[in-house]
Amino acid sequence: MINLINLKKEYLEQDVSTKALQDITFSIEKGEFVSIMGPSGSGKSTLLHILSFLDRPSGGSYKFQGKSIDDMTDKELAVVRNKDMGFVFQSFNLLSRLTVYDNVEIPLLYSEIPTRKRKSLVEEAVKSVGLEEKLHTEAGRLSGGQKQRVAIARALVTDPNVIFADEPTGNLDSKSGLQVMEILESLNQKGRTVILVTHETQTAEFADRIIRLKDGFVESDKKITANRHLRFSLK
Repeated sequence: MINLINLKKEYLEQDVSTKALQDITFSIEKGEFVSIMGPSGSGKSTLLHILSFLDRPSGGSYKFQGKSIDDMTDKELAVVRNKDMGFVFQSFNLLSRLTVYDNVEIPLLYSEIPTRKRKSLVEEAVKSVGLEEKLHTEAGRLSGGQKQRVAIARALVTDPNVIFADEPTGNLDSKSGLQVMEILESLNQKGRTVILVTHETQTAEFADRIIRLKDGFVESDKKITANRHLRFSLK
């Protein structure tokens, strides 16, 4: 699904070049659950932005589902992003005065899906995260864990091929964080590709594989073979 070869990202400011990513090479297959880790300044956020079409690399190759992003216009990238990618953020990014239904429906407003079909898709997505009883509750009235579950439902509603989760447990208590990770794990077990950015080792170990970045390079890329439920225990 994702193939990177010698990917680079440089920022130029006042004639000073900062190398955020250097010679990043790896592939992610459809259905994988991959965690990207690294200290502050390692390049993990920059990498996530490029993987999710929010930014373009300065050099190297990035192919998504076999097509090079160099051959795609910004408009084409936006269409693919809306159709094939779902996003979950640390800060939820919900509109607090809108209901759960209205927040989850937002990605569908940019599609040609008719209103009746949108209704069933929203209800199905909200049900998948166990919040159907909160469907018409304002998002601002929900707990942090419930808000993140709404964000996951919003990410799911377009039936994306890949879900990008950026520090999804960062603003949650341990119990809510575990619930969110179990939902992401369940989605992966149903065939969704999940790419998680986190600084939390226990959260990262929900994945099948951990890619560690340091100073813009891939420091390590290792498969996880142990049972995830035995590795992750939050009190």
